Amino acid sequence: MGYNKGDDYEQSIFDLLTSKGLIVIGSTRGGAGNLTDIKFSFDFQECNLEVKLDLDADYGQKMLRWDNGIWSWCVEDAVTLFYTSVGILNIINAKNFIPNRYSIPKEEITCQQKKQDQKAFEDEVEIDINSLYDFYSSKNCYYIQIGGYGFYHLKQDILSLGTSQFACKMKLRLRAKTIHSVPIYKYGFYAVLKVDKKKKPKKSYYDLEQKDGREFPTII
Repeated sequence: MGYNKGDDYEQSIFDLLTSKGLIVIGSTRGGAGNLTDIKFSFDFQECNLEVKLDLDADYGQKMLRWDNGIWSWCVEDAVTLFYTSVGILNIINAKNFIPNRYSIPKEEITCQQKKQDQKAFEDEVEIDINSLYDFYSSKNCYYIQIGGYGFYHLKQDILSLGTSQFACKMKLRLRAKTIHSVPIYKYGFYAVLKVDKKKKPKKSYYDLEQKDGREFPTII
């Protein structure tokens, strides 16, 4: 449901920019993949834009597996490479626990053993916001729109729009999350990056949706 709402919001921003003639001809949304969400046009340049529904949106939920004492990613991509670069696999492997989910025949796992896995695995790690900037700049993405908060630049305001920087604290949350309540063994181990709402950003002066009196950025 969260993804559907986020996808709908991304589509609404795509449609809004299209209506203003700011979408690169022939371009499509990135959707749930690893591509940048939207490409907009400014001064004959093609610019990448990340779009988030709100501050609760995640910045890439990724699943892990355990094999022969080592944690690794189920599928490797640009996001998992970023997570690895900031030391997440090292942090998880340093926990030194053997998950019941991978060491007991799955049909024999009890509720108590599932809770043991959750307690041993779950954690929160603060991530340097500069690492997030570097991740997006590696994708040539320097701007972000967040529902209810507005339009910001990330690593730098490369178009000199006068935007404020998306400045906040980020936390990477480790979860042993239920996939299906039945059978018991239907749970997995995940890492997900989110904004720490205790240290959230100030609302931007600019906003593609122009809500609450915020101005449309100077990209027209």
